[in-house]
Amino acid sequence: MRPSRSVDTILTEIAPHIFLVEGEKRGQFPFSHSILILDEVTALIDTGCGIERLQRLKQRYPPDLVINSHAHPDHIPGNWLFDGLPLLAPRQSFHYTGRIDLVSERFTESKALARVWREYVREATGFRDALPTGHYDEGHRFDFGSVELIALHCPGHTSDSYCFLEPNLDLVFSFDMDLSPFGPWYGHPDSDIDQFEASITRVRDLRPQTVVSSHEGVITHDIEERFEAYQGVIAQRDARILDFLSQERRLEDMVEAPLIYAEYPFAPELLRHWDGKMLEKHLDRLERRGLVEKTEKGCIRTGLA
Repeated sequence: MRPSRSVDTILTEIAPHIFLVEGEKRGQFPFSHSILILDEVTALIDTGCGIERLQRLKQRYPPDLVINSHAHPDHIPGNWLFDGLPLLAPRQSFHYTGRIDLVSERFTESKALARVWREYVREATGFRDALPTGHYDEGHRFDFGSVELIALHCPGHTSDSYCFLEPNLDLVFSFDMDLSPFGPWYGHPDSDIDQFEASITRVRDLRPQTVVSSHEGVITHDIEERFEAYQGVIAQRDARILDFLSQERRLEDMVEAPLIYAEYPFAPELLRHWDGKMLEKHLDRLERRGLVEKTEKGCIRTGLA
């Protein structure tokens, strides 16, 4: 089956039977690109491309099932449009995927911020609660006919982050291992820098010929260099933090510097909170490596106290 003219403006063929559904705002947050499989089984992977676009796809190519790559709100907000279909989520987030109350509290750790998160997500994405009907785990094989995808658990961004490999095409759906210039994002309680670096290495070592990112789209050139630059952002942040800690600093000073986010283009309360969480993870790691000391007021580089 091939797409009709009525939706071809938002579909890009990646390989036979596999199409990128371009998200609103070119797939930038609070949206993401989705994936449409038109094979013996019609499947939609992630529902963050925009409600109107999903409605058009549903009318022309009603899926047999929906799959979520992880529980972030820019990947699951349109799940409710496919009520009654099988909806598969990662095992690690099965118990809270689609529950805006649970997701908001898990990602913010604050009732006040959780309320801000819910209001922002509902308004920006059209999110409605929709519970998964099943889950998958590491090594699960999705068989759509000609297309086969293998689930690779790649934690770090979140504990439930996955990538999908199409082994016959050397094609990887990297989702929020997005190879963006911003670099890896790990601002939630269950995010982990070391795990993220290990996951990047795992996918990079597959030597894929094509990478499909949820926010950068289809990548076919300079893939090794893109992985290297993306992972290198973590070390660059470490270096900026160590340089900034040539004198004693509070976490608030580091957020204001800025050392990770250059600006807060939306929901500044949330972005400042996650900026601080990312900095805390760097500081914990640098302290474990003996490069940073915690002080009464904040932190300082080792040997300068």
